[in-house]
Amino acid sequence: MDSIIGVDEQMEFGATPEAQLTRYQACLVEFEQLQYTDEYVLQVKEDIKKLQTLIAKKGER
Repeated sequence: MDSIIGVDEQMEFGATPEAQLTRYQACLVEFEQLQYTDEYVLQVKEDIKKLQTLIAKKGER
């Protein structure tokens, strides 16, 4: 699956990976509270994993 928000859009929003991760995690909490799941929610979960990996790699530098 492709990311919900592409690289161009990430740059446009000016969001850091950390800020994106915080936003995505907040969205996921809301979806879980509503017991809502679909392709979009699955993609949010995948994007969270990707962001966590990216942030971890940044921390290793």
